[in-house]
Amino acid sequence: MLKTLACVLLVVSFSCVCLAFKDCGSKGGSVQLVDVDGCTKGRCPFNRGTEATVKFTFKSDVKEDKLKALVHGIIAHVAVPFPLPNENACKDSGIKCPIESGNTYTYVATLPVLKEYPQISLDVKFELKNENDEDLICVEFPVIIK
Repeated sequence: MLKTLACVLLVVSFSCVCLAFKDCGSKGGSVQLVDVDGCTKGRCPFNRGTEATVKFTFKSDVKEDKLKALVHGIIAHVAVPFPLPNENACKDSGIKCPIESGNTYTYVATLPVLKEYPQISLDVKFELKNENDEDLICVEFPVIIK
């Protein structure tokens, strides 16, 4: 019995590789998981001249008809905007609006990492905002631009 339990615990521990993130003011839901392609721990590498794919799973506590995505790099405590090719979080993102209270959603975004960006360590702040410019979801996670 103990061997079986040990095997189950071992399989479960390897099946979930979770990235550390911090909630930075979510008011309309709770973030359950942040996933950055090619990153399992520490500072996630964003390689200049490529794209980085970010996914986060959240449970909504509210109904919203429209959502806008915003991304900032936090550099020396200053939020610097990073342009997104698609700010409409309800289009081509894995989410179809309206979103409903009590449901779980996974948002997916592909961010261009321009060659012009400096090689720097920073935190990325990702927000989904409603029509009143209030954060539904806000997460921060560590990144290094290489």
